[in-house]
Amino acid sequence: MILVRPVRRHLSQSSFRQRSVQRARRGFTLVQVLVALGIIGILAGALMPVISRSRAASARTRCDVRLKAIALALDANRQETGAYPVKLADLATNKYLSTNDLKCPNDPRANGSYEEYYVWRGPREDRELPAVICPFHESDGNHGAQAYTGRHTQQFSVKETVLADARNVTVETPGKAPFDGATGMILHGGDRIRTGAGGAATIRFADGSTAALQGDTSVTVLQSFLERQSKGVVYSLVRQTIGVVNYQVTHGSKFDVATPTATAGVRGTTFTITVAANGDTSVIVTTGTVLLSNLHRTVTAPVGILSNILQGVPGSSPLPDLGLGLPLP
Repeated sequence: MILVRPVRRHLSQSSFRQRSVQRARRGFTLVQVLVALGIIGILAGALMPVISRSRAASARTRCDVRLKAIALALDANRQETGAYPVKLADLATNKYLSTNDLKCPNDPRANGSYEEYYVWRGPREDRELPAVICPFHESDGNHGAQAYTGRHTQQFSVKETVLADARNVTVETPGKAPFDGATGMILHGGDRIRTGAGGAATIRFADGSTAALQGDTSVTVLQSFLERQSKGVVYSLVRQTIGVVNYQVTHGSKFDVATPTATAGVRGTTFTITVAANGDTSVIVTTGTVLLSNLHRTVTAPVGILSNILQGVPGSSPLPDLGLGLPLP
């Protein structure tokens, strides 16, 4: 008995080691693997929003740096030549900045730039005004970014814009294929609204201002935002490249229309802008006044028709002296 017990103990220990080795060779069980994958999935799901916000914040920062460079270059160009440039590309050509500064990191277009969002301003306007708009951060918490004529940049809270009426309308979003516009759809900065022959569209802004497009017309919503982020008036900017648009701006709000030859700035005004195929622009002011600015000067357009006073190659024809005050309200 004394000899048998140690042998049995020895065999029992050997068998235990063998079973341990076999379990080690088998690895994790299926349940263990599934549990591990579940934990990894939960951690990844929790981290993805943080990573996404970090990337978005980084892109906004890089965009802000580029807009700041553009704002400084615009002011340098104005001081040296007496006017802002016809195109943003001129700033790179004249070595004020590099070509890389002319594109937002979030721009989905391969050859896109801030060029389409450049708004002409008069060289002697006495207020700081948005000159370059960046619409590519709205998906990240409704952020809007702009370069100002006062050599600085700002980020704003974007306000909702709606296609209130759509008949024979096409919408073009940067980086995407054109699609049919539908009444009630939300528009974002950079969206271009085109009406076909016999078509019509109405764009409604958060403050109640509207832009009513007639047939064969093209308007791009540059940005509609709330000044000073938390409070202030709604400021909307659009670009009209062709056709006829009737604008009604809510009293107290700010509204700018960029055309091929000038920028119309208003507050609480009813007016109509017609842009011909060759770029000639006429303005009919129904109520209030409209401030017209090109690269040479700013004038106040009173009630009435100003027909074909904005003509020719962009920036080449000074606005007429209407004998009215030049300062912006």
